Amino acid sequence: MSSIRRQSFLSLLFIYAGFLIGALNVLFLFPKYFTAEEFGLTRLLLELSLLLSTLGTMGMIPVSYKFFPFHKRYLTNKKNDLSFITLMVVLSGLALMLVLLYYFEPLIIRKFGYRSPLFIEYYDLIYPLTIGLTLFSFFEVYAWIIGKTYVSNFLKEFFFRLMSTILIILWVTGMIKGFDAFANWFSLTYLPPLFLLIFYIWQSKQVPFHIGVSSVTKRLGGKMAGFGLAFFASSALNAIAKTNDSIILASQSTQGLTDTAVFNIATYLITLMEVPQRSLISSVTPQIAIAWKDKNMDRLNAIYKKTALNLLIMGMALISLIWFNIDSLVFILGPTYSPITYLIIVLGAAKIIDMGTGMNSQILMLSKHWKIDLLSNMFFVISTLALNYILTREIGVMGPAYGGLISIICFNLIRFLAIWKFYKLQPFSKHNLKVLVAAMGILILIELLPISGNTIVISVIKSSLFIFSYGLFVLRTKISPDITDLVDKLKARFTKNP
Repeated sequence: MSSIRRQSFLSLLFIYAGFLIGALNVLFLFPKYFTAEEFGLTRLLLELSLLLSTLGTMGMIPVSYKFFPFHKRYLTNKKNDLSFITLMVVLSGLALMLVLLYYFEPLIIRKFGYRSPLFIEYYDLIYPLTIGLTLFSFFEVYAWIIGKTYVSNFLKEFFFRLMSTILIILWVTGMIKGFDAFANWFSLTYLPPLFLLIFYIWQSKQVPFHIGVSSVTKRLGGKMAGFGLAFFASSALNAIAKTNDSIILASQSTQGLTDTAVFNIATYLITLMEVPQRSLISSVTPQIAIAWKDKNMDRLNAIYKKTALNLLIMGMALISLIWFNIDSLVFILGPTYSPITYLIIVLGAAKIIDMGTGMNSQILMLSKHWKIDLLSNMFFVISTLALNYILTREIGVMGPAYGGLISIICFNLIRFLAIWKFYKLQPFSKHNLKVLVAAMGILILIELLPISGNTIVISVIKSSLFIFSYGLFVLRTKISPDITDLVDKLKARFTKNP
């Protein structure tokens, strides 16, 4: 257990360190030292490589993780062929993606050429990025299998972003001359982490590599294929949902890559709100599974309501702080990025709705009505694609924001109604309304205060006032027993006599 805790701590440390470096790159260095179009190009290339690499792995990542224990149990290292079989499938999928990239290049030129000509100029850079990310994703799972998650997290979350920072510094200091040279170096940034990961796994000698097809693979081949196909469909849907905004903006928005850059900064800020959500999901999901196993509906109801309330409290705090600092960010970045203000309102509203409806996805996914979770995900992706395409053509950069908002409302409404219909569970109480009214009331009152000074000073003052007022409301009203208990424990720890 101590080893697990150590790896979890190191992984968390590298993820948050990488997040800070990523914030430095996305929110300051790229917008300051590159044109909006150049910055947008880097985002589009990364989004496309993410989509293509997800398709290229062909569902083999979960197959490797799930079936490795079976192969290890029934085969010796000399006959364990799982890594060889899965690698061959991934290489085949990767080759297919690269062929499709080449084959569809004329179509892509027609779609992107008018609004994002810079992308067409650097189209070939998708190839090294896709190769690097696809193979890294494949070998990453074997780092997990041998219990070295912190190594892959260091390379992917921290080292990759640090390399981008170093490239930007070399560009700013003139050691890299011309955007063409920078773009070419940028396209290779996944390769050093990949080579380091392969070297580490090879040196560990814990991953067998037998060329051939074993008896275990022959016996489990059907199950492996079915399992991989199911996860391939799920991961493909998730990848499309994550990347379609940038792709549609670059191809359909009037300002192409410039709008892509603006939208990516706004979405990066909104990801700040996902940190408590992701943390809560990882800790609460096992409890939901146990409650379903025990058929404990009271426990499920309590989890549903608590998570919705706690996520709403944290979500309203984060979106308010982001709002108070938007003017400062636009002041630093320049007028090109002024649409961020309006994007934050719409994207923030969508995220609040998603957080405020609690763990509806996990409750459905682990129930006997799990197909509703799958179908609602499919609906979300399809509706988002359609709305984003139509609205982007009509209103530009705000299109994906409104498209996402509409889809999120419908998506969560479907899940809410399904859980209410089948299990008579719902996540709301009077406390949720109190939180909304209090947070919005404090925000409006602070905005009405006649605070003078430069933009950054005003942002600091408003943020400080909000933290104090909103924190006082949450703690004094004891509206969330979980948050109150956490604060009491922290106070006890720091006030405890040595």
